Amino acid sequence: NRYRSIMQAESLVPIKDEPAPARLLKRGSSHGSSANLGIEGHGEEGTLEYRIKAHEKEGVAKGKKEISLWHDVTLVHIDPATDRPTPYLNFVCEIPKFSRKKYEIATDEVGNPIKQDEKKGKLREFKKGDIFFNYGCLPRTWEDPTFFHPDAEGCRGDNDPVDVCEIGMRIVQPGVSK
Repeated sequence: NRYRSIMQAESLVPIKDEPAPARLLKRGSSHGSSANLGIEGHGEEGTLEYRIKAHEKEGVAKGKKEISLWHDVTLVHIDPATDRPTPYLNFVCEIPKFSRKKYEIATDEVGNPIKQDEKKGKLREFKKGDIFFNYGCLPRTWEDPTFFHPDAEGCRGDNDPVDVCEIGMRIVQPGVSK
């Protein structure tokens, strides 16, 4: 499974026609911080049963304690070196840049793993091609489906975490928070 070994790594996206650098970057964020988050795929990728789950990477609960990417990752980034809040917000990636599989946090499942969205028993993908940004959510947020904002012309929340388009240069894998 490709997620077992590289989940905390990010791939650089080439600018212009230059080849991508042959290196991976490690990055910490917050779970407090993704410095202690491991991400693993469970089941066969490309099936309705496939899930991407987070767990403790170190310490007493290493590999045992399942982490909810929606509820357990903090909204405000905590610097892992100082254990103090930073002025940044965490982002949990659901759909990597330059891909088309419609992954989402399973808000109705225990532990809130990431799964590929489905409609009428079929896995969903973007029909018009790959997306050009990393797509995900802000942890510990929720869009209330009963609230109609006056500036949103009758639209209301979708009962999910707040959506985010991350437009950085790196491809961020599903389940990675930054």
